[in-house]
Amino acid sequence: MPSNAEQRTVEKPSNNPPFVLTMYILGINAYHGDAAAAIIRDGELVAAVEEERFNRFKHCAGFPGESIRYCLQAAGVSIDEVSHIGVSRNPGAHLHKKILAAAAKTVRQLATRQEVSAVGVLAEVAPDMDSRGGGNGHGIIGQIADRLGNAAKIRDLKHDIAAALGVTTSQLRAQFHYVEHHHAHLASAFFLSPFEEAALLSIDGFGDFISTMWASGAGNSIEVLGQVEYPHSVGILYTATTQFLGFPHYGDEGKVMGLAPYGKPRFMEEFRDIIRIEEGGKFRLNLDYFRHHAEGVEMSWAQGQPVIGRAFSDEFVSRFGLPRRPGAPLTSRDRDVAASLQLRLEEVAFHVLENLYAETGLTNLALSGGVAYNSVMNGKISQKTMFQRIYVQPAAGDSGTSLGVCYHIYNQLLKHGRASTLEVAYTGPEFPEAEIREALVRSKVSFELLGDGELTKKAAMDIAEGLVVGWFQGRMEFGPRALGNRSIVADARRLKMKDILNERIKKRESFRPFAPSILEEHADSYFENSHPAPAMLMVHKIRPHRRRQIPAVAHVDGSGRLQTVSRLTNPRYHQLISDFYDLTGVPVVLNTSFNENEPIVCTPQQAIECFKKTRMDVLYLGNFVVRKTKAL
Repeated sequence: MPSNAEQRTVEKPSNNPPFVLTMYILGINAYHGDAAAAIIRDGELVAAVEEERFNRFKHCAGFPGESIRYCLQAAGVSIDEVSHIGVSRNPGAHLHKKILAAAAKTVRQLATRQEVSAVGVLAEVAPDMDSRGGGNGHGIIGQIADRLGNAAKIRDLKHDIAAALGVTTSQLRAQFHYVEHHHAHLASAFFLSPFEEAALLSIDGFGDFISTMWASGAGNSIEVLGQVEYPHSVGILYTATTQFLGFPHYGDEGKVMGLAPYGKPRFMEEFRDIIRIEEGGKFRLNLDYFRHHAEGVEMSWAQGQPVIGRAFSDEFVSRFGLPRRPGAPLTSRDRDVAASLQLRLEEVAFHVLENLYAETGLTNLALSGGVAYNSVMNGKISQKTMFQRIYVQPAAGDSGTSLGVCYHIYNQLLKHGRASTLEVAYTGPEFPEAEIREALVRSKVSFELLGDGELTKKAAMDIAEGLVVGWFQGRMEFGPRALGNRSIVADARRLKMKDILNERIKKRESFRPFAPSILEEHADSYFENSHPAPAMLMVHKIRPHRRRQIPAVAHVDGSGRLQTVSRLTNPRYHQLISDFYDLTGVPVVLNTSFNENEPIVCTPQQAIECFKKTRMDVLYLGNFVVRKTKAL
C-alpha cells in the first residue's frame, strides 16, 4: 500500500488532526468490443468485470453501464466519490494520420472506379460535405466526419456515465482522462506485473491507429520505444485468415490456433509474402491481400456482439482458393493454412521481441493486447528469445485496458508507487450463501449443504467416477478464461471425456482442446516447460510419458494450455485438485468454462439454468450440491 505521504491529505476546518482521503479511480473500455470497467482504491484493485457477463452478449461492445454499477457497488462508493475516471481511447491521438488515411482511402476508391480523372476525383469528393455514411466510398469529408463523430462519442463519456447511473453530470466530480489504447495495454501489463523493471509489448488489431507498441518499464514509469501503425497489423492478419477459414465471428481467432497443430505449414512462402519483417522490430503487410486500408471493413460496435465485415481481399482467394463456408468440412488446405498462419505469427512476434531485448537488455517481459491471448506463441517465448520471466496480464485483450487506464492514471500520471500485482483476476461478483439458497429454492431443485472439507472431497470423488461437475465458487474471473471459480471440471484421465463434453455441453468444434488445471507444485513433473501459467495463457508440451495419463487434455501435438493452480490464489480449487490427487495419484483435472455457447455464467441463477439445460451431472454452487435427476 502507498504510504500516507503518497496519499492526499485534507485539512478539516477544526483542531482535529488531518485525515487521509481515499482515492478511487474508475477505468473503462467502451465503444468497442469487450466493454468492461475496473476500479482501484489507493492503487489496490477492488473490482473488474466485462459487460458481457451481465447482458449475456459475447464480447459485448458499446457502453459498460452494468459493469460500472457493479464496480461502484463492490467498492462501496457512489460516483461522486470517484477522483479520476478514464477510458482507453484518445480521440485526439494521431488524428491527423487518421484523417489523411480516410482521405487516401476515398481517393483510392474513386480512382479504382475509373469514372473520373485525378482532378475529377477531387471534384466528385468536394460536394459530399454533409455525408455521414458508413465509410465505404462516401467521400473525404464524410470519412473525416466519421472520425470526428467517433471522437465526439468518446468525448461524451461524462454524459454516458451519468445516464447509466441515473445522475446528473454535475454529480461527476472526477477528473476525466482519455488514455491512448496501447498506453492502457502497456500499463495493464507492467503495473500489475511482479517486475520492478521489464520490457513491455502490446500487440493487437488496432487501437488509436496503432497495432503494436513496445516499451520499457521501471518503477512507476513506462517509456515507449517504438510502434507499428495502421494499416499494418498482426492482429488483422490473424482475423482475416480466420474469416477465410470459415470462422466469421468476433473472437474466433482462438479456434484457428487450436486447428493449427492438425496441419502442416506448407504455405510459409505465401505468408512470408503477406507479412514481411523490417529492421527495428517492425513489420509490414502486403496490402494486396486486405480490404481494411482501401475499401474499409464494415464494423458494428453497438451494445450487442460486435460484427466485423470481411477483411481479406480477392488476392487472398487467388492465392489460396475459395474461402471455406462456415460449417463446411475442414480440408487439408484449411488445416495447412492455419498451421502456416500460426508459425508466421510466431516468427513475426519473435522478431519484434528480439529487437525489444536488443533495445532494453531486460530479461523480464510483460505482454498485453489481443494477440497476447495466443497461448501457443506465449509458451515458446522463453525458448525462442532471451526473455526468461514472462507475465501475461490475465485480461490481456481490450477488456483489460480498463485496468490499464486505472494504473496509467495512478502510477504514470500521478506518480504513486506500485501497489499490487495480479496473477489471476478473481475480481467479479460473488454471492452469499443466502442468495445462492434463494436461487436454488426459486428453481425448484433438490439440494444439499456440505461443510468445506466434505465439499471438495465429494466433488473430487464425483470427478474421479467420471461425472461432469459444474463448479461455481467465490468471485467471478475477469478475462476470457474460467480459472476454477466458474468452471466445468472433469476427469482428465478419461480419453473420451473430450467427446463427452462436446456432445453433452460445449457443442463446439472437435479439434479444440480442453485445458488441464494442475497443482503448481507438480507442474514440472507433467510439463516440459514449468514456467508458471496461472491465467491459462501459455501452452507447454506435456512430457511424453504423462500424455497417456491425461489424454483428455493432451492436444494432437502433445501440448496443453495449462493452468497452474496455487493454494495462495485459489485455496478451494487447489484443495479440490489435491483431493482428486489423493484419490487417483494424478494432480490434474480438465477445466473448461461454465457456459454453453454464451458468456461464462455470472450469477447462481445462470449457473442453475446452464446446469439444467445441459447434461452436466452435478453442480457445486458454493457449499450447496445439486445432482441431476430424471426430472431435471
